[in-house]
Amino acid sequence: MSISEQYDLRKLAKDDPSSDFQKTSNFGESEKNSFDFASPPFQQMLKGIEKTSNFYSFQIVKDFASRSREVNGKKIPIPNCTNQPRVEKDQKMSINARIRMAGQQFIDSYSSKINKDCELSHPFLVSSSGLSDDETKDIELLLTLLVSAEKTSQRQFDHASKLIDFCNKHSSSEGNTVERLVHYFSEGIREKINREMGKVAGEGLDTMNMNDLQRALISVDADILAFHQKQPLFQVCEFSAMQTIIEHVRGARKVHLIDLEIRSGMQYTILMQALKSQCGWDIECLKITAIGTRLESKLKDICNCLADFAKSMNIPFSFKIVMVTDIFDFNKDLVELDDDEKIAMHSPYFLSSLIVKPNRLEHLMREIRKINPCITVISEIEANHTSPVFVTRFLEALFFYGALFDSVSDCSADDYLNRKVSESVFYGQPIRNIVAAEGDERTARHVTISVWRAFFERFGMLEVKLSDASLNEAKLLIANFDCRNSCMLHVDGRCYIVGWKDVPVFSVSAWKFE
Repeated sequence: MSISEQYDLRKLAKDDPSSDFQKTSNFGESEKNSFDFASPPFQQMLKGIEKTSNFYSFQIVKDFASRSREVNGKKIPIPNCTNQPRVEKDQKMSINARIRMAGQQFIDSYSSKINKDCELSHPFLVSSSGLSDDETKDIELLLTLLVSAEKTSQRQFDHASKLIDFCNKHSSSEGNTVERLVHYFSEGIREKINREMGKVAGEGLDTMNMNDLQRALISVDADILAFHQKQPLFQVCEFSAMQTIIEHVRGARKVHLIDLEIRSGMQYTILMQALKSQCGWDIECLKITAIGTRLESKLKDICNCLADFAKSMNIPFSFKIVMVTDIFDFNKDLVELDDDEKIAMHSPYFLSSLIVKPNRLEHLMREIRKINPCITVISEIEANHTSPVFVTRFLEALFFYGALFDSVSDCSADDYLNRKVSESVFYGQPIRNIVAAEGDERTARHVTISVWRAFFERFGMLEVKLSDASLNEAKLLIANFDCRNSCMLHVDGRCYIVGWKDVPVFSVSAWKFE
C-alpha cells in the first residue's frame, strides 16, 4: 500500500495559490555579480529579496534538471583503471530525479488549481506508471516533505506539523536513502516550526550541535577515517589540494604549511608520501601550523599522529598550534615565519563558515595577504545556501544533500554504523541549521565558486590554473572506485568542480596574490 493510500493528506494541506512555495527570488542571480559580503548594499539586497519575491520559488525544482546538467566547464571522462570490466549497476532512479518528480507533481497540482480554478485532485497521488513500488513511495514521501515546507513558509504551522508527523512516521535515520534524507529535513522543519511558535529558545542553534560537528571533523577515529576513505568526492579534493601544494613548494629546503581547518590532518600523510617520492628533493624541515578556535586537545592528538607518521617516513617535522578565541584575534605575528621557508596555505571548507561573520572574513583575508603564501589552495562546498528566502534555501539544500546521501549510499552500502554516524553529524546537523535557523544563527552558509572569485578579486588574488598532473591524479583516483560512473569531474576555468551524478558538490581552486 502506498503512502497516499495509507493516509489521506488532503485535509492537512489545502491548496493555496498565493503560497510562498510558488514564489521565487532572484537571489541566485546575485552570484553572477561581484559583491561584498559585508557591504550595506548586499545586506540590504538580502532584506529586499525577502520582502519582494515575485516569481515562483518552486520553479527551482522544475529548472534543476537542466541547470544541473549545465555545469560550467568541460566534463572530464574517467578511465577504467581496475582489472574488472566496467559493469553498470542496475539503473535506478537517482535521489535528485525523485525530488524533481515530486516537485513536478507539486507544480502540476497547483497549475491545475490555478488554470481550472477547481478543486484539486489528491495532491499526494503519484502516477506509478513506469515506477517501482519503492520509487512511488519515495516520491510521495518527498512530495509530503515539500508541501510541509510550503505550509511552514506560509506560517500554516498546524497543517505543516501534521505533515511533518506523517514524514516522521514514514522516515528514519535507518531507512532507505530517501527516508533518511526526509528524516533529517523533517527534523529541521519541525525545529523551525517550534522556534517560530516560541516553543524552544531562540538562541544557540548555531552552537547546540555545531560543536559536535567541529569535534567530529577534528577526529582521528580509525572507523570514521576508514569510512571517509570510501568517499571519492572528498578524496579527490584532498589529493588535488596536496598535489597543487607540492607543485608550488617543490625544491624548497624548508616548507611551511598553514592550515585554516586541519580536520583529521590525514591529508598531510598524502603530502608526506609525495614529498618522500620526489627524487633529489631533500627537505630540511616540514612545518605545519594549524589555526584553531577550540578543541585544542584534539589538535594535539592530530599533531602527535602526524609527527609519528613523519618519523616513520624519516621527514624532519614540526607542528605548531595557533589557538585564538576569535578569528579577529588571528594575525600574522602569531605564525612563526622564517625568511628562508616557502609558505603555502590550505583552507578546506573553512571560509564559508565566516560568511555569516563578514567582518571576520575580511580580517582573515587581510592577514593572509600579509603572510603572502606562494599558493593558497581552497576547497569549498559548491552550492548556494545563503538565500534569506526559506523555500529557496530549503530546495537548494534538498538537492545538494540529496546528492550527498545518494553518494554515501552507493559508496558505503556495507558500512551501516559509520554511515549512520557520518550522516547524522556531517550532514544532519548542517541540514538542521540551514533549514531551522535564521539570521546570524544560520552559520551553515555556502556560495559557489563564481561568488568566491568575485570576493577574492577584491584582495588582489589571482586564480592559478590547476595542473594537468593534478587533473590526471584526480581522474585516476576516481577510476579506482566502484562508483566511478557516478562521480563527476569538471574543469571550470582554472579550478575543478567535483560532483555526483551531474550535481556539483565541491570546488577546488588555487590562488596567489598579485
